Amino acid sequence: QIAVIELSGVIESSKDVIDHLYKQIKNPRVRGIVLRIESPGGAVGPSQEINEAVSRLKEIKPIVASMGSVAASGGLYAALGASKIFAQPGTLTGSIGVILQVPNLRRVTEKLGVEMLTIKSGKFKDAGNAFREMTEDERAFLQSTVDEVNAEFVNAIVTGRGLDRSEVEKFADGRVLLGSNAVTLKLVDKIGGVYEAAREVFEILEKPLGPKEQPEIFYVEDKFARFRKFVEGLLDLPLSLRESVQGRQVELRYIMY
Repeated sequence: QIAVIELSGVIESSKDVIDHLYKQIKNPRVRGIVLRIESPGGAVGPSQEINEAVSRLKEIKPIVASMGSVAASGGLYAALGASKIFAQPGTLTGSIGVILQVPNLRRVTEKLGVEMLTIKSGKFKDAGNAFREMTEDERAFLQSTVDEVNAEFVNAIVTGRGLDRSEVEKFADGRVLLGSNAVTLKLVDKIGGVYEAAREVFEILEKPLGPKEQPEIFYVEDKFARFRKFVEGLLDLPLSLRESVQGRQVELRYIMY
């Protein structure tokens, strides 16, 4: 059997996907895994965690990434650790880069006569404060952080795909790529869907299926996925800003698109 693990939606957490990966690696009936990706990206940390887990576990059993309609930025990052990567010609991928957006509500609060008083332990503790203008030092600090994270993304592509850095930097500017372009650029190995990715598992194991043989696949189901999506919809908060109810503190989130 081939286990299909789905990575779908905006990547905010790596827990479920990594749990499924480890369980199926231990499953004696499973020969390999297809990581099915339908994601426009998300937070950097979870995308990196999935990438690292896939890179480690593929040494035990083959893990083939299968890109659906979109597997961009963090979705691509997650796929880079796989044994092979498949996509459709019209798959939207690429979007290599990092973006951090911070709203500025100063003019609104001035009109309303509202003032936010901030007590902090260091000059960067409230960097990105939406109630005042950003200082030049803060802008330089946040820009350097984004640049550092972006460099890690490029390094992951260079390492995962075995490409020259100079070649990667030519298209690592945030542009979206079609699956057909990604194959040409060697970001993706082959054109195909879930079943083609499953067949590739047997190629990696050097036990190729015959022309008329079909791989036996099953989708790993998350019993609580629908409930979580319902709750997340009720708590629909911006990804780049998360305000805690108790401390009223703003936490910056680095987002890949």
